[in-house]
Order: sequence, then structure tokens, then C-alpha cells
Amino acid sequence: MGNNGEQINSLQQKIRSQRTAVISLSVVVVALLVVNILQFMECRVATSCKYNTKDEIAKYPLIDPAREYIAQEDAVTNLQSLRDYLWKVAGEEKDVDVSIYYEFLNTGANISINPDMRYYSASLAKLPVAMVVMKKVEAGEWLMDNELVLFQEDLDADSGELYRHAPVGTRFTIEELVKAALEESDNTAHKILLRNLTLDEINGLIDSVGLYDLFDDNQEVTAKEYSRILRALYTASYLRREFSQQLLEWLTQVEFQGFLAQGIPEGVPFARKYGQHVVRYIYVESGIVYYPKRPYTLTVMIKGKLTDAAENAKKARELMAEISREAYNYAQGI
Repeated sequence: MGNNGEQINSLQQKIRSQRTAVISLSVVVVALLVVNILQFMECRVATSCKYNTKDEIAKYPLIDPAREYIAQEDAVTNLQSLRDYLWKVAGEEKDVDVSIYYEFLNTGANISINPDMRYYSASLAKLPVAMVVMKKVEAGEWLMDNELVLFQEDLDADSGELYRHAPVGTRFTIEELVKAALEESDNTAHKILLRNLTLDEINGLIDSVGLYDLFDDNQEVTAKEYSRILRALYTASYLRREFSQQLLEWLTQVEFQGFLAQGIPEGVPFARKYGQHVVRYIYVESGIVYYPKRPYTLTVMIKGKLTDAAENAKKARELMAEISREAYNYAQGI
């Protein structure tokens, strides 16, 4: 029994010792955490501290402040080898006319191939209309759950499914219509939205972003000019961030994989708008590829010159895949 008592006493002493050690360690950890939090909070208002970039920015008042957040190797400016490749591709193509615009959003470094060529915009026109709609929501004139009514003249069988399932008089929310116009390129949804906008509201986008040459009288655009639409969303310079973000999120949900998406690995966000006009042999797509730390815009516009519609479409898909793949590999390999 005595031995048992001694063992119990010894065990109790060990437990008390371990408790003391744990408590001491906990106190030290908490103290360090508090110090770090206080230092961080101090840095939020201080002009100089290792957690604050204000002092670094202040050292270089003539340099873009964004350079503090972008590593030198990600500030891409030299695109010559890709430019040479794309000009070669465009020059060798005899069965199509092609125009390409490629730009690194971090620096503005860009490539324009056949920059003066204009192409029928097809469904690319849906994105600026969606931006004007969101501007009305941003201003409080519309709410996302406000409803618009389907009229007979809105029905369009060329693209989308609304015309199949919705009888005249059906009511849709603003959100449903914008999502359908962007994610599914639904013509009926687009026409409902467009009918409820004024010319002044649409011109407001043109004035705000400086897109006076966006569409000509034939609804034709250039690749470079259209790319400015994507840049306005990326920089949230036309819509506030929450509304720009929403449109870009919907654009990343596009399921169509037939054009530029073929050259981008699965899992890399790609916010884009595509369009095609089979009768005119027009195939176009424009988007932002969110390659980590090196996001870029890519717009490709193609007009087929063959007499067979299926052959034109096949050629456009193959060329889009090749251009997109090379553009992505260039961003990846720099």
C-alpha cells in the first residue's frame, strides 16, 4: 500500500509539472499572437513597417503603384516571338480572314494582327447590352429580381432555348435574362433586354468607355476595340466592382467549348463571350484568361472563305484552338 501511495504521489507530481509546462507554453503563444496582431494593426496606419507597402510605394513616386504587387517576372512586355508566330499563322491562312488581339492585363503589352479588319459582331453584342443593364441595376433604376415580359417580337430561334419553352407573356427576372444572354447566348433573352433599354443608355456605355468605333453601321467590330469591353470589366472602370465581378462570373460559366476554350487547360478561369453567324461564315470569341499572376485578353475573329458551311466552321474551330493554345503556352512559358 505504501508503494502504491508513493507511486500515486509521483504520478500526481508529474501531472502537475506537465500542466505547468502546457500553461506556460500557452501563455507564450498567446503573447506572441497578441504582439503580432498589435504590430499588424499598427502597420495599417503607420507610414513605415514591414507589413506595409506605403513606404515602398513612396520611394518610387513616378512608378505605377501596382508594381508593388506584381513580381518583375510577371510584368510581361516582350511578346515578339508570339507576335511573329501569329503573323505567320495569319499570313499562311488562305481559307479564312483572321484578326487577333492579345494583351497582358498587368502591363498592357499587346499584339494586333490585322487590326483594321472588321467582322460582324454576332452574339458579341450581348455583352455590352448586359453591361448597360447592370448599370441600371447599379444606379438603382432596376433590381435583379424585377421582371420583364416576353413579347412576340422577342422570340428568336437562332440561339438559345427560351423561345422553345416560354409562351408570349412569360415574365423573367433581370437576373434570369442576363444569365441566359451571357451563359447560353440566348437571343430571345437578349432581345427582351435590348427592347427595354434606350439608345441614350446604350450610348452612355460608348461615352464612358470611349468606344466610339466599337460598332459601325453594319454592326461590325474590330478585335482590338472589342477587347476594351473586357478590360473595362476587369478594371471595374465602367461598373463598380461587385457588378463587374458578377458579369465576369457569369461569363466564366459559359459551357460552349468549341472555340478558344479548346486551348486552355481545365480549371483555369476563362471569362468569355463567343458568337457565330453561319450564313456569313463568321466565328468570333473574346475573353479573359486568368492565368495566375499573368491574366490576358484574347480576341479572335474569323471569316470563312470556303463555299461549304461545315468546312468553314471546322477550319474556324481548328484555328481558334491553335491560336489559343499558343497564347496560353506563351503566358505559361515566360
